[in-house]
Amino acid sequence: MWTFLRYMFCTLSIFVCVAVIFNSYHVEIRQKMRSQELPIVTDTITSLDNRTFIISLYYEPRLGQSVGVIAILHVSVKELYCIFHCSTNQNAFVGAEIDFHRDNFGFPYGMASLLCAEPSGCDYTYMSFSSIISTKTSQNLLFEVRNRPPPPISSNFTVCISTLYGNYNNVLQMIQSIEMYKILGASRVTIYNTSCSRDVDKVLRHYIDEGTLEVVPWPIDRHLQTSKMWKYTPGLTAEIGYFGQVTTLNDCLYRNMYKSKFVLLNDYDEIILPIIDQDWSSLMESLQKQFPDTSVFRFEAHVFPTSDNSSKFDLWSHVPGVNILRHGFPYLLKDTMHNPRKMIVNPRKVFQTSVHYVPKHVGKSTNVPNNMAMTFHCKGSRRKDVTREDQIWDDILRKYNMSLVPKVDAVIQKLFPLQ
Repeated sequence: MWTFLRYMFCTLSIFVCVAVIFNSYHVEIRQKMRSQELPIVTDTITSLDNRTFIISLYYEPRLGQSVGVIAILHVSVKELYCIFHCSTNQNAFVGAEIDFHRDNFGFPYGMASLLCAEPSGCDYTYMSFSSIISTKTSQNLLFEVRNRPPPPISSNFTVCISTLYGNYNNVLQMIQSIEMYKILGASRVTIYNTSCSRDVDKVLRHYIDEGTLEVVPWPIDRHLQTSKMWKYTPGLTAEIGYFGQVTTLNDCLYRNMYKSKFVLLNDYDEIILPIIDQDWSSLMESLQKQFPDTSVFRFEAHVFPTSDNSSKFDLWSHVPGVNILRHGFPYLLKDTMHNPRKMIVNPRKVFQTSVHYVPKHVGKSTNVPNNMAMTFHCKGSRRKDVTREDQIWDDILRKYNMSLVPKVDAVIQKLFPLQ
C-alpha cells in the first residue's frame, strides 16, 4: 500500500513539474507568436496618427502598479487608450491619464505624460495604443515597457544633453565638455541627436565605443515642423519648440532613473562646476549634508562669452569649434539680468522636468549658493545689454588644466591628427 502511495506521489510530482514547465513554455511561445504577429517598435519617435507620437514606455512603480509613457501630442488630444498585451493572449484596454507638460510654450504640439494603470492578473511585456476601444488590434504597434523590473544603479552621475541640430559642428567643445564631465565624475553621457556633421559623428562614435556615451536618434524634424525658438509667436509655421527639448529631457530622466544615482540636465555648452570641491561626488556630499531634504539642486548659469586671445591655449587650431579654455570673463550679475539655472537631480524623486526647473517632484528644490557651484555656460558672443564693465576675469575652469588638456589632446590626436 505504502509502495503504491509513494509511486503515485512521485508520479504526481513529475506531472506537476512537467505541467509547470509546459505552461511556462506555452506562455513564452504565445508571447513570441504575438511579437511575430505585430511589429515591435524600435524607432525613438513613432507616429500613431498626425496628432499622437509615442516616444517611450517606462514601468512606474512610484504611482502604483502602472506604466508611464513619454509622448508628444497635439493640444486637441483628449482621449487615448493603453492596450496591455497579456500573456493569456488577451488584450486589456485602460484609459490613459493625459498630463500635458506646462512648458509647451504655446506651440500646438508638446510633451505629455501618459499614465496607464496595470490591469489586474495581466502579465505583459508589450503595449499598444488606440484612440478608441476596438477588438481590431492588427494594425497596432508593439511597444516594449522598459525598467520592468527596475535595474540596479550602475552609475553615480549621468549627463543628459538635448539636442544636437542644424548639422552641429562644434567638434572641439564637444570633446572638451565630455572630457570635463568624465573628470568631474560622469560615467555616462546621453545625447539626443537630430543632425550633426561628419566630424562630430566621428567624436560621438569614439565615445560610444569607449562606453561613455549613449546617442539617442531624435528625428523630430521628420515628423513635425520644428523651431529654434523656445516660445511660440503668432505667424510661426513651427509646430513644436526647440526641437522637442522638453520631451528629450524627460525621456533621458526616465531612461536613467534606475541606472544613475544622479542625473544632470544641461546643454552641450554648459558644465556644472564646483567652486570649492574638485568633483561632483564631493560637491553632492557637501550639498546633501547641508540640504538633506533636497532632491533637485539648481545651479545658476554664468555666461562666459569673451575669449582670451593669448596663444597659451592655441593647441588645437585645426579642429573646428569653441575652445572653452579661452573663455574666462563671465557676466557680473545686475538687478536687471536674469540668469537661468541648470540642475542635478535625484531621478527617482522626479516625475516631470522642464529645462530650468522641475515642476513635479518629491522633496525640496534648492538654489545652490554661487560660492559652492555654478553652471559654466560657454558662448561665443556677448549679449547686447552687457558691456565690458559688466564682466570680470574668472579662470575657474583652468584649475582642471593639468587633467583636461592631455585628455583632450589624446582624443584629438587619435581622431584628427595633424597631417
